[in-house]
Amino acid sequence: MSNGVVFFTRSPQRICVLHLFEKIRVTSGIRYLDELTQGGLIKGTTNLIIGPAGAGKTIFGLHFLSEGALKNENGLLVAMQEPPWAIRRDASNFSFFDHNHYVEPEKIVMLDFTPSGWELWDPDSLNLTEDTPFVIEAEGVPYDETSLPTFLHRVFYHISQVVEEKKIERIVIDPLAAFRFYDYGNDQGFLRKITTGFLANIASLNVTTLAISELPSNSGTSIFGEEYIADSIIHLDMLSVRGEMMRILRISKMRGTKHTTKTLTFQITNDGIVFLEADDEE
Repeated sequence: MSNGVVFFTRSPQRICVLHLFEKIRVTSGIRYLDELTQGGLIKGTTNLIIGPAGAGKTIFGLHFLSEGALKNENGLLVAMQEPPWAIRRDASNFSFFDHNHYVEPEKIVMLDFTPSGWELWDPDSLNLTEDTPFVIEAEGVPYDETSLPTFLHRVFYHISQVVEEKKIERIVIDPLAAFRFYDYGNDQGFLRKITTGFLANIASLNVTTLAISELPSNSGTSIFGEEYIADSIIHLDMLSVRGEMMRILRISKMRGTKHTTKTLTFQITNDGIVFLEADDEE
């Protein structure tokens, strides 16, 4: 058995370079933001949405998936903390999300990998062994149902199956912080290795991915290391101004894109994320 990440044969680096060169854009579905990023995210890239709880990260992801459904680009939501039924319930409050047109015809597929939903998957369906690809060794980390390697292998297996069967083009993983629910031997280096390896393998599926992280934007480097593999990093945050809460967005990184460097302010309304600057320009 080898040490470290066992990558699949398809090269995510080659795919990303190809799309960066071709400049194929994937719109976010958020009015005004795409105008400030040369038309949206680059197809096939891995993009990090980062910020504290309540900043609007999941809503951002729902915008992204709903926009894809409108354009006949099937999407996949990988739920790791909040169960799909709760996400669908909350999404129904927004005008842009139509459950009957998106979820029922499977234009948006949801996989439940929350701690409770984990038990719904048949362990025998994978036939996991120590020789299975994506196995990662770390001292003190068992290869069993409680370990992070087992969890991420199972997640990637089901994601890859759904991507192929449902012709998925957009993926939202919400959130990466759920990785901490599983045993990684309290080894931060190992946690970073397996997280970046997992995201690299997702990139090899040739989909456009939003990975959501609950790291506050002012807390420094993530323990997962996902910011190093991400092609773009979009920060969402909340500030208290004169006793009122203000939500802000800034882009710190977006490869292959001439993006805005401004800090943008937005509100969450029935229409989802609405930028105040967009109204000022009308």
